[in-house]
Amino acid sequence: MTVELHDITVRFGDVVALDGVSFVADQGKIHALVGENGAGKTTLMRVLYGAVVPDAGTIHVAGSRVSFRNSGEAIAAGIGMVSQHYSVIPELTCLENLILGAEPGWALHRGATIQRARELAAKMGYEFDWAASADRLGPAGSQKLEILKLLWRGSRTMILDEPTAMLSPADSEGLFQSLRSLADQGATVIVVTHRLPEVLQHCEQVTVLRGGKQVGAQPVKNLEAASLAELIVGQQVQARNHGSAIPGEPVLEVVGLRAKGYRGDWAVDGADLTLHEGEMVGLAGVDGNGQRELFHALVGTLPSEGTIRFRDEDWSGQGTARRIADGLRLVPEDRHEEGAVDSWSLVENSILGLQRCPGPARAAWLDRTQATAIAQRVTERFATRHGGLDYPISSLSGGNQQRFVAARALEMSPKLVLAFQPSRGLDIRGSEDVFAAIRSECRAGATALIASFDLDELLSQCDRVVVMSRGKIVAPPRGAEMDRSAIGKLMTEVE
Repeated sequence: MTVELHDITVRFGDVVALDGVSFVADQGKIHALVGENGAGKTTLMRVLYGAVVPDAGTIHVAGSRVSFRNSGEAIAAGIGMVSQHYSVIPELTCLENLILGAEPGWALHRGATIQRARELAAKMGYEFDWAASADRLGPAGSQKLEILKLLWRGSRTMILDEPTAMLSPADSEGLFQSLRSLADQGATVIVVTHRLPEVLQHCEQVTVLRGGKQVGAQPVKNLEAASLAELIVGQQVQARNHGSAIPGEPVLEVVGLRAKGYRGDWAVDGADLTLHEGEMVGLAGVDGNGQRELFHALVGTLPSEGTIRFRDEDWSGQGTARRIADGLRLVPEDRHEEGAVDSWSLVENSILGLQRCPGPARAAWLDRTQATAIAQRVTERFATRHGGLDYPISSLSGGNQQRFVAARALEMSPKLVLAFQPSRGLDIRGSEDVFAAIRSECRAGATALIASFDLDELLSQCDRVVVMSRGKIVAPPRGAEMDRSAIGKLMTEVE
């Protein structure tokens, strides 16, 4: 099942997304596809998956030339793809999600279907309650279910687009163990990722795209992180030394905060937190320890008990609109569910959440001129690539959507920035730009709380790091605020 794409060219109007790109992935290996946002990685994989028909070029699978008019034909040829955003439908059961679109005939033999599902799961070392609703699955469970969907359909070439973007480090490690098992069994595994440590640690081959062209393809064993980053960006990448903040007065004080999770448990259970003016604080923790619920409680979209005070204002009884008016801004964990309306234009999305603030709001009306000016600033801040401000945000690549949502959170003088995995799906330069911009706002008097499952990212970007564990917030001992070992012990509750 070696796959080969030769001289692939794809045009969207006047835009050349892929310009004569060639790509080869060998059977039994994990192949990484890397590049900056907008380099054409996802488009190339969508060509292989049959979702995009190229303007020129050829595809070979297992030595035979093929031509896919749609994804159904690619699936029939043994090619499967998991996109950045899971296709798991929360209203259906895990079993229904597994077989949806690939039901074994007109009549479903439930017993035999469950038996096959269990066998596939056991093959990967997974366990599922097949009768349970899929809305109970966390990111790691959803990713596992997506892999089983590929196996159910008989995929032998598996494409995973940013598979660890929503996973904790432990879950990411588990995912790559699963992918290694599949490769050892003869699958061809292709991983699209921005995380270079994953490439160097888990992959055997890497192809680099830049500006819609292939600029490198070689074994990973010959590479180091610095040389790979330079190949991706096109120039030497210098680490930025941002220095540490001098904390000002306390501005956000959270005392005894409790909030129920979406399963009815106390996901946030007596959390205390103080943030000072001018500082960026990282929130570490194993996924599922209440980070999401904490953010939703601070935003005001999840009912909570306890005290939330911001700059002497009591937010405990205030709604989200009031908190935004006081300077709260959000980079949400899931930009599609919480941060954008896919069918709306960039102009409309640029003021989403800010529509009641002075500027875009004029009496009971929206000021279109002001909204357009905001959209222009938002797209320019991180060089978001787009076809026009009136285009829907769905027309942007995943990384450019993230740049847009992150830039919007820094509009109109933010006072408190809540950012949940703000670098999700961003390339090296994009991640640095976003963190630098948040830091700049903090040095000008704002405050930021950054949640991420990448501890190394928090340690390199934040002024201090606290840990969320079992619904509570704990801080490392004095003098060990940035000590990886001390923080890791708090995350895993190791003495």
